[in-house]
Amino acid sequence: MQVFAMLLLIVGLVFSQPRLIIENPWVREVPPVSTMSAAFFTLKNVGNEDDYLVGVESTVSETAEIHTTVMEDGMMKMRPLKEVKVPAGGSVEFKPMGNHVMLINLKKPLKAGDKVDIVLIFRKSGKVNVSAPVKSMGMKMHHR
Repeated sequence: MQVFAMLLLIVGLVFSQPRLIIENPWVREVPPVSTMSAAFFTLKNVGNEDDYLVGVESTVSETAEIHTTVMEDGMMKMRPLKEVKVPAGGSVEFKPMGNHVMLINLKKPLKAGDKVDIVLIFRKSGKVNVSAPVKSMGMKMHHR
């Protein structure tokens, strides 16, 4: 009887946990002189318990932070976030001009086609490794 109760408890814990899927990760290509870039993706929680993104790490930058973009006094400004809620059964998009991961003080230039390893840190799910391709934004320099 105790074994059966323990199995029910374990099954209940497994199915009540957040289950996260990271979709379409990518990092913005920046000019070689730039010291910052940003990472974007969609977080999906297919579990039935909320989770929170509380931190980020990457080996390509000295610092990685969760940021959002806000309109303040008629200007777009970036602000750090302590956490981002990923609701049970819901999703959160990290996109340009919205929530994103800032990669600050890049250790090397990021070129289109490179891969960037990022660790997303969640309150309940712990660390989740993501490999994100660097993508060009299609910006070209024109000389006259």
